[in-house]
Amino acid sequence: MKKFASIFMLMLSIVSCSNDDADSRNSSNYYGKWELTKYTTTFILAIYVAGEPQWKEFYDFKSDDTFVKTRIRNGVTTTASGTFKTTLIQNQIHLQLTYYAESDIIGSCTGKLNEELFIKEGTLISTWQNCDGPGFEYSKVR
Repeated sequence: MKKFASIFMLMLSIVSCSNDDADSRNSSNYYGKWELTKYTTTFILAIYVAGEPQWKEFYDFKSDDTFVKTRIRNGVTTTASGTFKTTLIQNQIHLQLTYYAESDIIGSCTGKLNEELFIKEGTLISTWQNCDGPGFEYSKVR
């Protein structure tokens, strides 16, 4: 009986220490405000330093699965908003955005109301560069 109890306790401790939240999408590490920190094209790499970029751009992901994208350029603020959902692809969180209306600040391969981003090593990255668009990288500010 003591062996059974020992084995039971060992199994219980292993199970209780394991991470049963295999779906990391439930973590809230993507919620909050993300700021553009790096912009690349096929020919030019521009790393933005606070206060010096040609424009500022932010995503703000809310816990109700809505978002607001904001771009400030030449003193003009443009916003676009919509909903998003997350999927886990190759252990990376992908955010699939659907905008409520067309906007010039939507960065998409399809040119429609959808945009996709993913998080790699704490950096939010646009997939627009996959179809010869510019590459945008964002760092979390809150």
